[in-house]
Amino acid sequence: VKLDVITGWVLGLGPCGVNCSRAYITKDTTSTREEVAQKQGDSFFFGNWTVEIKGSHVIQISQEVYKNMKERVLVVSEKARWEQDWMIVHYPINPSAPTLHIGFEGHSWTNLSLQGENRAWHLQVKATSAIRSDTGMPNNSPQAFNKPFYRLLLDKDNYIRIATIDPDGDLITCARAEYVEAGTVSLHPLPHIIVTEDCTITIPSNRTLGYHNGSIGAVGITVRDHNLYSDMFGGRLQPLSAIGVQFIVQFLDNISEPTFIFPTPEGNYRFIIYSGATWKIDVYAEPISPALIDHFSCVGRQHEDVKIINVMSAFVPNHINVKMATITWTPHHNDVGKHIVCVGVEDSFGMDSSEQRCYLLDVKSSLEVNQLMTNPT
Repeated sequence: VKLDVITGWVLGLGPCGVNCSRAYITKDTTSTREEVAQKQGDSFFFGNWTVEIKGSHVIQISQEVYKNMKERVLVVSEKARWEQDWMIVHYPINPSAPTLHIGFEGHSWTNLSLQGENRAWHLQVKATSAIRSDTGMPNNSPQAFNKPFYRLLLDKDNYIRIATIDPDGDLITCARAEYVEAGTVSLHPLPHIIVTEDCTITIPSNRTLGYHNGSIGAVGITVRDHNLYSDMFGGRLQPLSAIGVQFIVQFLDNISEPTFIFPTPEGNYRFIIYSGATWKIDVYAEPISPALIDHFSCVGRQHEDVKIINVMSAFVPNHINVKMATITWTPHHNDVGKHIVCVGVEDSFGMDSSEQRCYLLDVKSSLEVNQLMTNPT
């Protein structure tokens, strides 16, 4: 089984190392991860891995995982003091095992004032080796991408939309993590949090509900994929697999940060691209005076070679000090499939936007275009 894991850490305590900065983005973490673990005196400082096969007991697999993993730095926020990394792990499983749960757990990298100190985090993925009737292959779990840390305003309804894709084109639903799905975060959800099936999280941060300036909490979500046809596995409609998503939120009286403005395409917009063609969008951002827009950033969930060009001032009615940038990507034939690309912006004071504009890209083979032109219907 191939595990594709996105993690977030306090800057200087994560796998990127004590001197981590934006210059480390895309770099391998092998040496810096080991240095941090040795300094902490704990070879499992970055969490423990387990596997549980249905009807069997839990097996510790941390040593095997850490020996067979590759990891790169995805995002670094120097002002907000966090890093985000992308880990790929290959772990052998018995093809005859019907269902297994792979768990990844440890202690939260910050105290959760809304849920209690020293809460443990727990992520798990439910996987099956059964063969799908539509693809003739094992199922691919859904994929998600989000920031590890969000700043939210007090006394308002805050909305966070998680970007999700499914490599098999299955229906995706989200729900608040329950029972063991997110460890103690499941047992102590944020007051009045709502998670809808379209992966939108609503947090009404009223003081009367216990939220206050500076309070911090964790959100746990389970993302599931569902078969579209009842005979896909020879059974009824059901969840095929599930992954966990967790992130930290902080509530503040005031937030001074840059924001994306129209005509930037809305987040979670879907684009269809053919390999060899270039995807291109323009994004616009406005700072809070006296700050200015410093730079835009872009991250592909699978390290897509996305480029930022033509950064310049722009005139947008009723807005001041606006800057725009053009985001481009030219996928190749081996990029055929589904992708998530997210754009962020940072101002001259080092404040990054809480919102990340994420776009869902469906790359088709250019051969499909040639076939349509050769055999029009």
